[in-house]
Amino acid sequence: MSAASIAGAPRPRRFTLKKAAKFLLFGCAGLIVLGWIASAAWTASGDDQWKLEIDKDGVQVYSYKAPGSFLKQFKGVRTARYSQSQIAAALLLDNDSLDNCRAWIPICTDLKVVERYDPRMQGDAILWTLTLPGPFAQREFLIKTHVEQDPADRNVYIDVMADAHKRPLDDCCLRIVHIHNRWRLAPKGNGEIEIQLTQDNSMGGFFPELLVNLTTAQATHQLLSQQLPALVEKDRYRNARFDFIAEPGAPAAVAAR
Repeated sequence: MSAASIAGAPRPRRFTLKKAAKFLLFGCAGLIVLGWIASAAWTASGDDQWKLEIDKDGVQVYSYKAPGSFLKQFKGVRTARYSQSQIAAALLLDNDSLDNCRAWIPICTDLKVVERYDPRMQGDAILWTLTLPGPFAQREFLIKTHVEQDPADRNVYIDVMADAHKRPLDDCCLRIVHIHNRWRLAPKGNGEIEIQLTQDNSMGGFFPELLVNLTTAQATHQLLSQQLPALVEKDRYRNARFDFIAEPGAPAAVAAR
């Protein structure tokens, strides 16, 4: 090969740091755009149908995707041999205890009673502080719990709702504003009730909502199959009775406090 031909040949392009940075910049921008498109498409999707995600250990867990919402709602169902008052007592009578909060939610690190349980009001209001692993901020849940029985079908409903502005905000934490979890306790006969828990909530602020969608079904199954039975078997709950809950086949009585 002649020197002339070598001299006339095009020089190979060098991959410089500047070019690498440009490719990286355009690549990241493309991924952001694709992620935004995927997120928008997911948010717009939904067919208003409950879909079965888990069916094992006597517990069924369903998910629901509403159009316009990124987060799914979840519903867990099981049948068990408990009284309605027993479940209500476990959800109401010890809400002023930090140990009880930790038994339900292991990352619960502080608790303040805003309105102590009142049998006349059939509920209470409690401020929980949850410490999440970094880099996420602490969350505050100001929760109002209310229980009532439908006199027509004798189903008991326990609503757990955010009441974020019932107390001034704290600088330490992010106050959660969207929570509505509802327990339905329906008598089935033979001493059994159907327990249904529907969850509609958000962690708010900087938190991966996709993680909530991916993990809540399994967490709901664990709550109803393992955690709930372990928590409600105390004699204090098993023997509890409320004057506003008429148990099938038994007279109502007032729960001791």
